[in-house]
Amino acid sequence: MLSEFIIVIVGCFVIVFLAHMVIKKTVDLADHFGLSGTFVGMTLLSIGTSLPEIMTHITGSLQIIQEPSLMNTVSSLVLGTNIGSDIFQQNFILGVIAILGTVIIMRKHIPDIIGGLIGGTLILFILSYNGIISRWEGVFLVIIYLAYLVYLRKEEKQERIAAKNHLKRKELVLGVIILLASFVVMAFVAREVLQSAEIIVKILPISASFFGIIIIGVAAALPELTTAFVALRRKEKEMSVGVLLGSNITNPTFALGIGAIISSYTVPNVLILYDLPIKLLGCLLILFLFLKYNRLGKREGVVLITIYLVYLIMRNLFFPFDVF
Repeated sequence: MLSEFIIVIVGCFVIVFLAHMVIKKTVDLADHFGLSGTFVGMTLLSIGTSLPEIMTHITGSLQIIQEPSLMNTVSSLVLGTNIGSDIFQQNFILGVIAILGTVIIMRKHIPDIIGGLIGGTLILFILSYNGIISRWEGVFLVIIYLAYLVYLRKEEKQERIAAKNHLKRKELVLGVIILLASFVVMAFVAREVLQSAEIIVKILPISASFFGIIIIGVAAALPELTTAFVALRRKEKEMSVGVLLGSNITNPTFALGIGAIISSYTVPNVLILYDLPIKLLGCLLILFLFLKYNRLGKREGVVLITIYLVYLIMRNLFFPFDVF
């Protein structure tokens, strides 16, 4: 089992490293085409930082196709990773950033960011309620996400800025090649991580979904963590929060939708009865705090982190196993 743990840990860090490379190339392309910071944070960077979750869904779904008997275990792992990563980001990471530096969202962006955050979570909760996310529901989730991108694109045109960095044709081509190569390697590594995680779950007295939440989900959120801190250090506060909350829109719609299109998923009761409601309540709390204070400071950051820690303790105490 030690070797499987090593594969999971090393594999997660490899995925994070590759995701960081993808993010850098994506930002270069964004600068080349003169895209605004808010748009980059909510779309390009949020997609880039969600690559670990996206690749986990794709490889997990392909494994379900190959071995249908693993449907429940793999579904619990990938869904736990997705939702666990989101809750970790919107509570723990956002809380830490709020403590280190005030988090601000301009009022005109609250409907775009928080509205999308609440909407994506609510739609996923409704679709999951019957215990199955079908292929057609996966298509619906992806369409919702693409429609959201179109909406953001229209809003972004009003904030379009001058290009900061013009890349040569050779640099553009090289950037695209690096992106594609990173995708391929990430897919392979994600497959190895999932297979090792399945072995660990069979040995340890822990549910697959909880393992996804506390191990793979937290590791998958590392790109968001590093990117948000870099943006904060560069005084790009809107981009910092845009990366975190934008990723929380990408994960439950685009990433999960792609996986569901490939194989469909079974949803354990704990995700429906506990995890998704907690995520939704967290979204509503964030909306309330921004509407009331227009920012998140140290006090609000402590509240968010405390909620996350209580969530984990209650999850382990009252929902130790996956029931379908």
